[in-house]
Amino acid sequence: MATRSLKLLKHSVFALGTIIVLYLLAALGGSLLPVNQDWQSADDGIELFVETNGLHTGIIMPIWSEVHDWTPLIRPEHLQDPSRYGSHILVGWGHEGVYRNTRYWRDLRASDAVSAIFGSDKVLVHVDHLNYPQAYPHYRRSLKVSEAEYRKIADAIQARFALDDHYRSQPSPGYGQTDLFYQANGHYNAFFTCNNWTSDVLQQAGIRTGLWTPFQGGVMRWFPEGSE
Repeated sequence: MATRSLKLLKHSVFALGTIIVLYLLAALGGSLLPVNQDWQSADDGIELFVETNGLHTGIIMPIWSEVHDWTPLIRPEHLQDPSRYGSHILVGWGHEGVYRNTRYWRDLRASDAVSAIFGSDKVLVHVDHLNYPQAYPHYRRSLKVSEAEYRKIADAIQARFALDDHYRSQPSPGYGQTDLFYQANGHYNAFFTCNNWTSDVLQQAGIRTGLWTPFQGGVMRWFPEGSE
């Protein structure tokens, strides 16, 4: 019986290892395959940024422009200190447990990882207020998009906000004084992560990125230094 159980354990470990290796290989391959390969940055467009903290990616946009105004959804009074309201916002989407509890890889809890892998409808939009220009410790790359492309980006992001019965966004405290979480729409799993979401938003606007990018590196490789 012990020998049989040991064999079963070995087979299970081997199967799990195979799945992980195949997933990582697929992530690498997907991140190398381009979507919207012929896209070019606009010469005189709206400046956006793609940013990563090593775990999560997000898109930085002006809080207001002639193309889109974020103030109806993201208001100064949502912050504990409204004076922290920025000229720009860094926006991401992801799993509620991972987002709230895992600012960096070292913070990841097993229960959140399991929930994220197998899927959850408990998702959030994360918004961090920034002032531009400003020094920032995270890896960031800029790009310029046309007005039409930015409208598509804004529409895709806006659709992720879950509104209350009065069509208002639903904020809750973030990591500090300049960021917030908002109730969101969508389903998170191992095949559609926070980083897939970033690429998906850009893809919908016709911007070149990887086909499937579950990890932050797969997103950021498409925005190297000097690409803007």
